Amino acid sequence: MYWKRWLVRIKHLPERSRATLALWFGAALVGLVAVVLAKAADGALGIFHSLSQRWAWWPFFALPFGGMAIRWLMQRIGKGSEGSGIPQAMAALQVTDQPTIIQQLLSIRIACAKFIAVVAGLGCGFVLGREGPTVQIGASLMYACRRFIPLSDAVFRRQLILAGGAAGIAAAFNTPLAGIVFAFEELARSVEEKTSGKLLGAVILAGVVSLAIQGDYTYFGRIHVPGFNYSILWPMLIVAVSAGLIGGFFSWLCVHQDRWLPVKVRMWRATRPYLFIAACGFLIACMGLAAPIFGSGAEITSDVVSGHGTMAWYFLPLKFLGLLSTFLTGLPGGIFAPSLSMGAGVSSWFLPWFDSSIHIKLIAIGMAAMLAAVTRAPLTSAIILIEMTDGHTMVISILAAAMISSTVARLFGTNLYHDLAEKALQRLAQPQLLK
Repeated sequence: MYWKRWLVRIKHLPERSRATLALWFGAALVGLVAVVLAKAADGALGIFHSLSQRWAWWPFFALPFGGMAIRWLMQRIGKGSEGSGIPQAMAALQVTDQPTIIQQLLSIRIACAKFIAVVAGLGCGFVLGREGPTVQIGASLMYACRRFIPLSDAVFRRQLILAGGAAGIAAAFNTPLAGIVFAFEELARSVEEKTSGKLLGAVILAGVVSLAIQGDYTYFGRIHVPGFNYSILWPMLIVAVSAGLIGGFFSWLCVHQDRWLPVKVRMWRATRPYLFIAACGFLIACMGLAAPIFGSGAEITSDVVSGHGTMAWYFLPLKFLGLLSTFLTGLPGGIFAPSLSMGAGVSSWFLPWFDSSIHIKLIAIGMAAMLAAVTRAPLTSAIILIEMTDGHTMVISILAAAMISSTVARLFGTNLYHDLAEKALQRLAQPQLLK
């Protein structure tokens, strides 16, 4: 009964000490769950690929019927877990003084549903990533830790959500610096001194747990390229501007569906959601016959980054349409890793124009540029790419490309995660206004 003695001791600790212990426990739990999610997601996608190789018709069965099954499950236990997960965490940060609303965005129930749906979605072949969902899962787990602490003020709730989201990104990508910058740049836009200390501690603990289980690995392998040379400026500019236009357009399509999606299609999605998901799944299966677009795209992108693979010119448009189709279904899934894959596709368009010695460098530049354009978070995007590929010799090139593409993406007037967070809050506010 040692655990009972420890509980008694913890109850008699000062309030601040109990808060620190809860934060540490939550961060370690986030790291563990992120690793389990990664393993489960990779395993599910591997099973899908194995079955697809054995039976060519498998995607045409798994995507439509699997998508409908996931939708049914979400309706039963997963309301609030739809989509990426990052907008929900951002929305929760805006209403930290309203716990009842936060509970509809972040909870253990939502975290469990998100976990199951992401693994199932990848197992069915949908074009999605697990990194954005890990942010919502991490924020939900950390927010749940408030129950162990008598503190219930809005400031402490905000600290927990921020730390959980940052720890989720850090553990999902094994990029601790990116987790910290993500919290500063995207989630909060500004972080006070007390919060930054808790955030750093959470990221470190989540990272330690991830490293202990998975070892010191890089998400897309290690990139080996020459250092900075002025000859890269012209190619970098072409790739960054192209990624900015494509990524900005993708974000615009996701945010402003009512401005381009035909009224009949929107009505069909609202009245026949299961059939709409099945149709999107069938479309993705058809596109998957031409290019390996299923899942996040991490495998093919890793091969290209390591110099052992190539991408056909049509990979990017098909990946773009596949990711957009998955997004329109509303099924849980992130866009971080698929965006990086699309960035590699952008760069592949221009590789024949330039010397082969800079091909790998251009691939990495395109990945960072596309993620920056889609998310409008250039610092986070650059640091994620630098840490994921061990590309420290490319710091200047990647930072410049991310800043350029993010600036170009502003032409579309959208900020994907923030706009979606606002929409999420509006949907939650509507039922209350009707009462």
